[in-house]
Amino acid sequence: MKIVRKLEGLSASRGIAIGPVFCLADETPVSIPRYPISESEAETHWLRFETALELSRKELFLLKDDQNKEQSLILEAHLMMLSDPEFIPQIKKALFSRLFNIEYVLKEKVNEAAGMLRATGDAYLAERAVDIEDAFDRIINHLLSPSLKTKKSGQKTRFIPPGAIFAARNLKPSETLALKGSGIVGIILEEGGATSHVAILARSWHLPAVMGVRGLLDGLVDGKEVILDAVDGLVIVDASSDTVAAYRLRLRSDMRQQAENAVERSALVKAQCETTDGTILTLRANIALAEEAASSLEEGAGGIGLFRSEFLFLGADGFPDEETQFVAYQTAVENMAGAPVIIRTLDAGADKMVGEQLDLAEKNPLLGWRAVRYCLDRRDLFKTQLRALLRASAFGDLRIMFPMISNVEELDAVLEVLDECKAECLRDGIPFKTDLKAGIMVEIPSAAVCADLLARKADFMSIGTNDLIQYTMAVDRENPKVSHLYDCYNPAVLRLIAQTIEAGKKSRTEVSMCGEMAGDPAAVFLLAGMGLRSFSMAPTLITQVKEFIRKVSIEDAEALAKSVLELSTARNIRKLLQEKIKAYE
Repeated sequence: MKIVRKLEGLSASRGIAIGPVFCLADETPVSIPRYPISESEAETHWLRFETALELSRKELFLLKDDQNKEQSLILEAHLMMLSDPEFIPQIKKALFSRLFNIEYVLKEKVNEAAGMLRATGDAYLAERAVDIEDAFDRIINHLLSPSLKTKKSGQKTRFIPPGAIFAARNLKPSETLALKGSGIVGIILEEGGATSHVAILARSWHLPAVMGVRGLLDGLVDGKEVILDAVDGLVIVDASSDTVAAYRLRLRSDMRQQAENAVERSALVKAQCETTDGTILTLRANIALAEEAASSLEEGAGGIGLFRSEFLFLGADGFPDEETQFVAYQTAVENMAGAPVIIRTLDAGADKMVGEQLDLAEKNPLLGWRAVRYCLDRRDLFKTQLRALLRASAFGDLRIMFPMISNVEELDAVLEVLDECKAECLRDGIPFKTDLKAGIMVEIPSAAVCADLLARKADFMSIGTNDLIQYTMAVDRENPKVSHLYDCYNPAVLRLIAQTIEAGKKSRTEVSMCGEMAGDPAAVFLLAGMGLRSFSMAPTLITQVKEFIRKVSIEDAEALAKSVLELSTARNIRKLLQEKIKAYE
């Protein structure tokens, strides 16, 4: 008797597939040699690097497919990484100062940059680490094999049978691109998430994909028939004949709707996020690179709700100067064509350390010298960023947001520095948006409790649920022993959110949300019922949230919120929410 295995993961691209699995075994890591070189040899190594860099750029250009927007954008991102005016000089400096072979120096710098992004604990930034590795691995491959003539990095030599479901531990974007046209009907990965470029490509190719499936490759062999349910995030192995028959019926139904869905999605991007009874919600995008602003607009974003400016600082050799920051902020503002761009000031510290923070041995860095606390102590760095932001504000609707504000005194202090920078710009004849809005992140319980006091001085407030949940529940979300306590539906968390929304209403201060909770359609349904009208999320989640909200009424959302706020456990809240959601499926 066969034992049915049901493996759970995260649905990254909705759909259903049934077929034989093709398992890609883990590849042996490429060995990077390390040996000392002389100063004269360093010049030769740098010339080798420049040759490999140019060859890699040409490959990426040839791979671009103007008929596929998502694929083209990913390759454009890789091209920009290989032209980074900050990172490339760092490689050269490391080569001539350390005097080791270029392959080793390059890999070390790439690992350093990728490691810093992964250390942030932010899923979006962690996915960008994969892109950095993928882009620069092209160069490393050419440096190690100068005679390599393949035009497509990452192509697999093994034949993948058409109709197969591709299974692997993880995939780089370039490896995913090599799968295009292979005839696979789905993708399953042990790692990865919904914001990865693999997920983006899967959605653009209309391939069902489930990621984060732990133990996927354990006991799974090529040719084994599996059911990939990327609606509920399941992989079913050794299913019964009845289960297979039921899924085949669902699959035929899904295929009939596929053409209609493509047309509907195009219309959905242009449509407002409006409930059935006329309440309009604003959906904005979270980004880490200035260049992502334009693609966010194409996903239907009504602006940028969170630009993580620390991306400019992480891995940099020193801090970016005012001009470098100004160009990045100006690019984002101009790309959004008049829509609001909310830029968070440097949120460094804890898991995103910069400069002297790296040498600071804090017992609990999450509660330590970070964000505005660090910026207020390093006013020279803070004022450099604020001046760059003020200059960029002359080019559109730029808004400044201060992270980790814990009390009114801190808000007064950062606003005082902002006023000093405004006075300096006026003195020097530098144009800026005189009515520029300055707001705060509500991510510490004390800020939520005193939201009414902070709302009197802030132009807007954005709820950062990632840290708010962590601090409210006194739980390290990265610690598997206690991570089950990290729950956005805990009554304490919801009450703090409700209190913040109410404070905004009373003072007529805009309240939004930019944490992970804002990208969950079910959570948005509940939060809309609590009075929230503005949300910011990963760009790829905007149409998904919009599609669901256009099915519901604000009246139902308000009734749900009232019932939820009377419940005493997260488990009961989730149960009620799931029951309500099913009515709209």
